[in-house]
Amino acid sequence: MNSRFLDMLRRALPLVPLTLCVSGQTKAAPSPSLCAPDEQVAFSCPIARSHKIVSLCLAPGKTTPPAARYVFGTPSHPELIYPAEGRARANFQTSRLAYAGGTGGNAYSFVKDNTKYILFHISGAGLQNAGVIVKLVNQIDASAELDCRPSTASHALNGRLLLDITRSWGPDPELDGNVLPVTKNTNIPL
Repeated sequence: MNSRFLDMLRRALPLVPLTLCVSGQTKAAPSPSLCAPDEQVAFSCPIARSHKIVSLCLAPGKTTPPAARYVFGTPSHPELIYPAEGRARANFQTSRLAYAGGTGGNAYSFVKDNTKYILFHISGAGLQNAGVIVKLVNQIDASAELDCRPSTASHALNGRLLLDITRSWGPDPELDGNVLPVTKNTNIPL
């Protein structure tokens, strides 16, 4: 082999792992989660422009519907855990979202103290978005929307299995087959 070829090869080799990462050949690490080690991650993502994480966790076992828990905050300081430790089972709902052009997604919602929390994941037609929306019950518009960092939403379960598990929660009539509520004011803290 000539030395020119070997020199080119030596310069190109450090770029091979970078090229594989950019081209999607390597598997990305899962998003951080606030779920306990024995829980399954139904949904989790770090919030954009924040150190906070939002997670929807499924309890171990084979109860139907599965016990679930919503956790928002940081690993060292969870700001909202629903249901709270020792409280009764939460009433979560699951919904299919429908948008034009083959775009759709899923939403998981619950109501606590007259406030609805909606975890969502939307994809299709060049769009991918996920996050959490907060709105007062019986209000059309949402109070706040916190988006996940781009491409960081994760589901430890595949989509079909997650849908089968959460289907028993029943649909949210406000969301099922519809679009998400519009956010009027994104400055309201959660």
